[in-house]
Amino acid sequence: MPSRFDAIADELYALPRDEFTSARTERAKQVKARRPDLAKRIARLRKPTVSAWLVNQVGRRHASEVEQLADLGGQLRSAHQKLAGDELRSLSRERNELIRRLSGFAGTIAAEAGVTYSDSAERQVEATFEAAVSDPDAAAEVRAGRLSGALTPSSSEDWLASALAASPRKRAPAPKKEPAPKKAREDPDAKRRQAALEEAREKADAAASARDEAHNTVEELTTRADEAGQTVADLRARLDEAVRDERAARKELFAARKAVTSAEKTANEARRRLSEMESFGRKR
Repeated sequence: MPSRFDAIADELYALPRDEFTSARTERAKQVKARRPDLAKRIARLRKPTVSAWLVNQVGRRHASEVEQLADLGGQLRSAHQKLAGDELRSLSRERNELIRRLSGFAGTIAAEAGVTYSDSAERQVEATFEAAVSDPDAAAEVRAGRLSGALTPSSSEDWLASALAASPRKRAPAPKKEPAPKKAREDPDAKRRQAALEEAREKADAAASARDEAHNTVEELTTRADEAGQTVADLRARLDEAVRDERAARKELFAARKAVTSAEKTANEARRRLSEMESFGRKR
């Protein structure tokens, strides 16, 4: 059975992205009085970026395909250990097709939600699914559906690329030799343009991720500032109430002391009169 925190986190990350912050604040307020530690954990949950939100929704709606992606990672690692080149290539093609299908699901979800599925978001979604293939921990995060940011394939995925490059292929029968056609002259400018384009894409993706993180940070700090302001307001209200209680208590204390003084005066007067009467009676 999931913990209270896990249940709330699952609920929040399943919501439409634009409802996350307000719902998070509301849930934190609901548990703050009885569970301040839980309220703090809830308040620290980060709003997902667009790409992370889409991956989370794909994981919820297409859990079997995401599970298949994780299984493919295990099969690829096994094939790599066995140096099974043909199996590696077959599984790699299957992986690519599955990632494209999952990316398509993300595009459909984005369209339904009115969310822009930009080229940058699409690349981040696909990179996250690629990370799930190469890293079991990443696969577990994707399955959990509570990502706040996109994942990137780590250097651990290099084993797959190197394995595919190094695996021997079955050679087809050598064709009869014919005069080799003249090679087209390579255009060095085209190569430079392509390299510059790839670099620009990487920078655009990094800038988009940084922008999303900055937006999330602003939202989180705004929430924390609002909560701190509310706490200050609550403490001031309690202080004002305590000051009023103190003043009322002091007034009551003053009145009680006056009553004590009056009662003592009355008692002293009564004792004096009693003493006089007793003295007069003895004389008679």
